[in-house]
Amino acid sequence: MLARETLKDTAIDGRFVPKGTKVMLAIYPSHRMEPWWRDPDTFDPERFSPERAEDRSHKYAWAPFGGNVHKCIGMHFGSMEVKAILHQLLLRYRWTVPAGYEPVIDFGTGPFPGNGLPIDLQPL
Repeated sequence: MLARETLKDTAIDGRFVPKGTKVMLAIYPSHRMEPWWRDPDTFDPERFSPERAEDRSHKYAWAPFGGNVHKCIGMHFGSMEVKAILHQLLLRYRWTVPAGYEPVIDFGTGPFPGNGLPIDLQPL
């Protein structure tokens, strides 16, 4: 969730919001809004490719680290850390999940698999 306060009277989706109103934006559902994402609940890394660039359809369509002046200070470190860890795992292990597995989503500081994510890692 991102918390903000309106600085002036405004409208959001045609509804009046007075100055000083506390506003919460849920990131997980906004990353699945069909006006900006084609088939949003399907795993599709190609949606971020330069040819499709669905993450560029709106300046806040993809904002896992917030946006504008409120962007998370750890954004670049977090992104590089995930890439470095995944790189090492992909070099050293073969990954499998049970056939037909559908992750159960739970929420904490962000979405995560609620059933422990049954991945089998086998050394290469």
